[in-house]
Amino acid sequence: MAGVGAGSSKKFFAAILLGLILAIVLNRVGASTIQKPGDAAVDGGTRHLQQLLRGRSLLQGSSSSNGALLIDYMGANGDTSLQFSDLQTTVSAFPAVQFIFPLAFAIDADASGNPQNGNFSPYWVTSLDSQSAQLFKQQNPNVKLMVSLAGATQFINDSDPSQPVNWYDPASIAEWVGNAVSSITSLVSTYSLDGIDIDYETFPSGSATFTSCIGQLISTLKSSNTISVASIAPFDDTLSIYADLFANYGSVIDYVNYQFYGDGLTTQSEYVNRFNTVAASFKSSSNKVLVSVEVGGRGLQGNDFIAAAQQLRNIIAGIMNWDVDHSKNSNPPFALEQSVATFLTSA
Repeated sequence: MAGVGAGSSKKFFAAILLGLILAIVLNRVGASTIQKPGDAAVDGGTRHLQQLLRGRSLLQGSSSSNGALLIDYMGANGDTSLQFSDLQTTVSAFPAVQFIFPLAFAIDADASGNPQNGNFSPYWVTSLDSQSAQLFKQQNPNVKLMVSLAGATQFINDSDPSQPVNWYDPASIAEWVGNAVSSITSLVSTYSLDGIDIDYETFPSGSATFTSCIGQLISTLKSSNTISVASIAPFDDTLSIYADLFANYGSVIDYVNYQFYGDGLTTQSEYVNRFNTVAASFKSSSNKVLVSVEVGGRGLQGNDFIAAAQQLRNIIAGIMNWDVDHSKNSNPPFALEQSVATFLTSA
């Protein structure tokens, strides 16, 4: 074997030293880019950009939690001239508002009012058909559709507009829930729905099974990704019943559409105080209670309502209106929706 000269030896040790320096540098760089759980390894510039985008995403994603949400019931009053397209101008004019339209109502009863053990059928006006529902959703990314269950009365035709809808305790909770999941899943698929709203208002035989039936129904539909949103619609007489449902299943309930217009409130201060009282019954990590207005009907109207909502702006989940049907016939049509949407998007 040939020997190594002095010059070659210096070059050899210099190469080793350079290799050690490179190894140290690479090790430090690698350590700085090791992924922590849930984080991507990025350089400083990319990380800053991600932070900016994340901040923007949070602002956009929190629009409904900041109150840029309007839940507007439709289809309950027998006006067969009502169309989804009637709302197109308003919905398009306010892309920053999340519009949710619960179709009112689906009922687990036949046309004579006989209970159907969780098998729900649509009783909203037939002009709000499945094809137009799907088209309306496709044209408007800021729109969601829901099905509202029960309601106070079952509208069948002009000669029989007020047949009561009652909660009844089914013989088998499991059977009722199974039927309800199946029938509502079919409605969701047919009408391109995003969620369900619970609006049982009369409990002549009590509510012993209500929390279990409705809680399991919502939980099952959400866990299967059949729906993404669920709301409840209590009023004064049913507050304790729905508060119990929320206490047990609040994690799967997104919004509380309390009917403040039915509480006989005549001043802004009364409205604000009542809101705070109701909200205390539905406590969660973020407020889920909406303020509500009845177009041209009971409770605070117009500027008085908006002023009360303004006082609660930082805590309300959004605004609920009853309903599109009456708003269509106001002068001008849909003035309530435009007024509320303007308020929701104002600075």
